[in-house]
Amino acid sequence: MKTDWLETIIAALLASFKFAITVPFFVIKQEYTFSESMIFGVSSGTFGIIAFMFLSSGLLQAWNWFKRKTGLFKRKKPRKVFSKKSRRWVKVKTKFGLFGIAALTPILLSIPIGCFIAMRYYKNKKKVFLYLFLAVVAWSLIFATFGSAMLGIFDSMKID
Repeated sequence: MKTDWLETIIAALLASFKFAITVPFFVIKQEYTFSESMIFGVSSGTFGIIAFMFLSSGLLQAWNWFKRKTGLFKRKKPRKVFSKKSRRWVKVKTKFGLFGIAALTPILLSIPIGCFIAMRYYKNKKKVFLYLFLAVVAWSLIFATFGSAMLGIFDSMKID
């Protein structure tokens, strides 16, 4: 059962937002082969990374410009250097780094949030893209393997 192009494009756009939900279910629903699953997962995830990296970068620049120009967000009293929230972020960033953010992005954080966090704390766009891309490839490999195994089980059990 193969799908039409419009359904595939819509699913790919959804996967660029919520990769971990869309890719496995769409791959199994469409009964994609392993290679088709890999192509679908990697291409939709990569599209999301590119789109949200540029969007995140632009949003951060626009926000900083807006704060500078308006002066609306100036603090009246000095900000605490160490709060629970700042300690937690420092701990996560130092313990897991860009690798941890990238590994969790497709499966847990979602691509838009992972791109925003990575672009916020790491300025090297090539390195951020590489790590996020490798994470998408790794998760696509896992989902393609899982999908192929599930389809094999369904075929052996004669489940339609």
